[in-house]
Amino acid sequence: MPSAYISGLNRELDEATPEAQLYKPDLKQRFLDWFDSVPEISRYRPYSMVELEQALGTQGRYISPVLISLGWVRRRRWSGNGAYLRYWVPAEFKT
Repeated sequence: MPSAYISGLNRELDEATPEAQLYKPDLKQRFLDWFDSVPEISRYRPYSMVELEQALGTQGRYISPVLISLGWVRRRRWSGNGAYLRYWVPAEFKT
């Protein structure tokens, strides 16, 4: 039989858990929150996947579907030697 102290801690944990889980944003919401925090002057520009991965703390394979669902477009910048740089641009980005 647990002590009264342990029972009290377990009760507090049970009561706190629903509040803690009340707001757990999914990746799409985390992305939108991050993008809203980017200064407006530098918001509409090309973004590398590495930059997005670092900002959101996850891998590009999880971020790509979110970007596509939000209308972002993946583009490539070709160089003379055949190599290219891939980047993502917001739907509102004008080139």
